[in-house]
Amino acid sequence: MTAMFKHNPQPMQKGAKVANHELNFLEFIQSFRRGELLAEGDARLNELVEAIQLTGAGGDLTLKLKVKVNKAGQLEVVPELTIKKPRRALGTGIYFASDDGRLTRRDPNQMDIEDEIERRRSTDVN
Repeated sequence: MTAMFKHNPQPMQKGAKVANHELNFLEFIQSFRRGELLAEGDARLNELVEAIQLTGAGGDLTLKLKVKVNKAGQLEVVPELTIKKPRRALGTGIYFASDDGRLTRRDPNQMDIEDEIERRRSTDVN
């Protein structure tokens, strides 16, 4: 199967110029679908860097190239760009359980300051 892709140069005629259409990896990334892969990779990298700055943790950017031979003997390349962003911890919340089993921010065993103020006012009047 590898023989199908071997490069067999044709003899050059004297004075003829040959255009080199071979791409290295960087040229491939830059030219894939007229720069679409490069633009998408740039956007994903920016997204990852922002998440890293926000969380202080690391992440991953992965480029996977699926390559296969089609019926015409051409190579079909399908890129897949994925990122694994760090997740920001939401932190800890402190709550109390009410008598009916619901969450509350108020300690049911502690008097509110408003209740204490009202209690003092009523004792001052008497």
